[in-house]
Amino acid sequence: MLPEQADKTALIYHQHEISYGSLHTTVSHLACGLARNYQPGTLLVLWLPNSPELLCLYLACLKSGIIPMPMHQGMKWSELQNILDYTQAKYLITSQKLIKPHSADIAASELEQVYVVEPDNLQKPFVDYAELLKSSSNFETPAILSDSPAFVLLTSGSDGQPKAVKLSHANLAHILAYRHIHTRLTLDSISVVASCLTQSVGLYQSLALLAVGATQVLLESYDIDQMADCVNRYKPTHLIMTIDAFDKLLHHPDITENSLSNITFAAAGADRITPRLQDRFIVLTDRPLWITYGLTESSWALVNKGDRLDKCLSLGKPCPGIEIKLTGDDGQEVSVDTVGEIFIRSPRTMLGYLHDENLTRNTLMDGWLSSGDLAYKDADGYFWFAGRKKNIIVLNTGDNVSPVEIENIILDHPDITNCVVTGKKDIDGSYVPWAYVTCRSQSLTEAVLDAYLRERISDHKIPRRIIILSELPIGLTGKVHRTNDQNYSVGNKNPARYRRMTA
Repeated sequence: MLPEQADKTALIYHQHEISYGSLHTTVSHLACGLARNYQPGTLLVLWLPNSPELLCLYLACLKSGIIPMPMHQGMKWSELQNILDYTQAKYLITSQKLIKPHSADIAASELEQVYVVEPDNLQKPFVDYAELLKSSSNFETPAILSDSPAFVLLTSGSDGQPKAVKLSHANLAHILAYRHIHTRLTLDSISVVASCLTQSVGLYQSLALLAVGATQVLLESYDIDQMADCVNRYKPTHLIMTIDAFDKLLHHPDITENSLSNITFAAAGADRITPRLQDRFIVLTDRPLWITYGLTESSWALVNKGDRLDKCLSLGKPCPGIEIKLTGDDGQEVSVDTVGEIFIRSPRTMLGYLHDENLTRNTLMDGWLSSGDLAYKDADGYFWFAGRKKNIIVLNTGDNVSPVEIENIILDHPDITNCVVTGKKDIDGSYVPWAYVTCRSQSLTEAVLDAYLRERISDHKIPRRIIILSELPIGLTGKVHRTNDQNYSVGNKNPARYRRMTA
């Protein structure tokens, strides 16, 4: 931070402005407090909502060599406990609001230390988060290797077990450098950030803004009324969101051409975009919305800059310095207009999966990342999304949902005899989970099962519908047929509905 930047606003949160000088002081104290408690390389779980505390913890961890593993605030304790067991994490920083319903379970867990933001009564292992801020601010940054882990981010696995993605300091440097150059970020940039900071869309957007000395208006969630108010009040230059959030914002009655008059860069992180959204963005800004395709394992591999109207629903072309190839089931590259699996070679590709060498070997092969996504490339070099090879449902919010994870929870219910969860196309063209179950009790209802699930899994994983059947279709192998209508076969080109803008 340059001395002249000390008074510049870094963060606006609940209309309270935090300067870069204040942020720097807090992060320095926090880095000292973390270093006093943990060695570099320690895995630290952060279970917090979007907040200045979460951002400061990220920066302090990067400075001290501690590895943050953020958890979505919507997680239930049973989900979190499963991840703690899998990753062998022993240290947690959270908020009083999140732990209050689960304090007894957390106290009885194998966690060795739990820091709590704004706590009530504290008993072991709970410690007041403010204790971390009492250390000296004279922090000497340890030597941190570029290939050492900077973050561990979670994403859904097709077997129901979350995957813990290890991203290096070099990965993060490449990600932020690309954002800085290609999104035209400057000291004068301002963005409204509502994406969850525990996921890559919000995390990288927020860190990139701080890295260049820009200003961000941080919201706790996608409250669209609040977001529309902030967009009109602060007139952002940059917006990066999920498809669903963009669609809701742009169709909000308070959003007009004037609301977006200062926009210099706007992008939606997605594998596909709807004509309705592109049409609306073009009406408001007179240009298409950028589309960015990537994975938690490899950020922003394909980008559509909107330079051709007839291609503005495609994934675009590889980012500079990124290699993309499409392969068939035989492992050979496919020809133009033929569907194949997307493979990525990039300096932004992860180190691997935490505690899962076998999955890492099966995903990273000779420097190429297997995405599990299907696409085809047209004669002009534009890539078009064509479905998923993996059994994962990607919601319009950008969240990944594993059908197996939901099935496992449903099967824990004593009255359920069998179930299958699939991705079902919704009215907006996105996919949502539907559950089909058989049961031994005639009194079991969809409402009862819905309430049962809401106590055990995050709200975004709750099936849109739970259909109770007398029996499920069983194949010759004894397995339930999983007819997920979001999947396409390699070699069959996706319908041309993504080829051009429709009326």
